[in-house]
Amino acid sequence: MMLKEKTAVITGGGSGIGRAIAVTFAQHQTHSIVLDKCSDRAGDVAREIRQAGGSAEAVCADVSSSREVAAAFAEIAQRNGRIDILVNCAGVFVRQDAVTLEEADWDLCFDVNLKGAWLCCKHAVPLMPAGGSIIAIGSTHSMRAQGKAFPYGVTKGGLVALTRSLAVDFGRQGIRANIIVPGLVTTPLTRSIYENGQSPSLEELVARQPLPVRIQPEDVAHAALFLASDLARCITGTTLFVDGGRTISAGIVN
Repeated sequence: MMLKEKTAVITGGGSGIGRAIAVTFAQHQTHSIVLDKCSDRAGDVAREIRQAGGSAEAVCADVSSSREVAAAFAEIAQRNGRIDILVNCAGVFVRQDAVTLEEADWDLCFDVNLKGAWLCCKHAVPLMPAGGSIIAIGSTHSMRAQGKAFPYGVTKGGLVALTRSLAVDFGRQGIRANIIVPGLVTTPLTRSIYENGQSPSLEELVARQPLPVRIQPEDVAHAALFLASDLARCITGTTLFVDGGRTISAGIVN
């Protein structure tokens, strides 16, 4: 098994991509710590993993709160002693432009998507042995601007820079940091946005990709599995695209 006897913290692990990563890691004998703002969601995923024969626990915390993050990682340290893998997946999506956006929504997006990732790294890195891996879940919005997606793309661009800084600062401790950039992943969020009769539809957007396949949360989870494993032991500071070629195609405008 690729991650046998490792301990992983997955933020936003209660749904979508985070849930798929927690489940996939557990299938490879990782102890998955499902950290989510919603205790019910975190508990459900941890229970699902245990019922399938895996190892998991749930931790409830709002990653935008320094107090809650500090308390959560203190609890994790007490129970597990170390963290081998941190996946920064928790995020919120705000759809506005620079004029219509309210300050409160700017603060929310930055507090969760960027400050939350920093806070989790701040408390996870001291618990990481050599061989540790930090993985951030970014977005194609950080690479190619899309209309009415401000400030989400700004925060995801910051997450790329944050991850690269981690790779430089902690590489000599044997800790790697990489970012995955998913494309249009089929999750409850994307379905709610694109399957409500609006144009273009989700199917139309998928058809525009160079590789016209619907990306599933598990596809992103498999990329995370690779980056977290020893197969990627020489890879740090890199950006791995799981987007069906969306980012490289000049013909995609949405």
